[in-house]
Amino acid sequence: MKRALPALLVLASCAPTPAAQPVQVFEGSARVLLTVQSYRLTFTEDASTHTIRGTLENRTSGDTFAAQGTLLTQLDGQVLTAEISAGDVPHINATVFGFGVKDLAVKAGAQLSGTITGDVFTGNLRVNGFKSALSMNRVH
Repeated sequence: MKRALPALLVLASCAPTPAAQPVQVFEGSARVLLTVQSYRLTFTEDASTHTIRGTLENRTSGDTFAAQGTLLTQLDGQVLTAEISAGDVPHINATVFGFGVKDLAVKAGAQLSGTITGDVFTGNLRVNGFKSALSMNRVH
């Protein structure tokens, strides 16, 4: 048994260990309709599946959204696509003179897509069908 212990230790040291997933953070802004909004994207990537999970924070309004998507490597950089979810938010039901809205979410989800080249993310944020150009820089 004493002879087997060193061999087991050597074999155990060769076993794959889960690598720590580095957190990536980008900050920047986009003009949404008529106002400039400041954003912070924070995510980690699972290297084996290329999926990302994180948050997109609208620093102008203080709202935080869940982000899920993919980060794929290409020749000109990394392509990021993500669904931005508002989560479980309140809904509005209102009528005025017989006209109104029913089950309208207070916050809207979005789609985020773009390319990371070096320390710069350049892409688009699509909210309710409106596309806004978004530019963010990596925070070290």
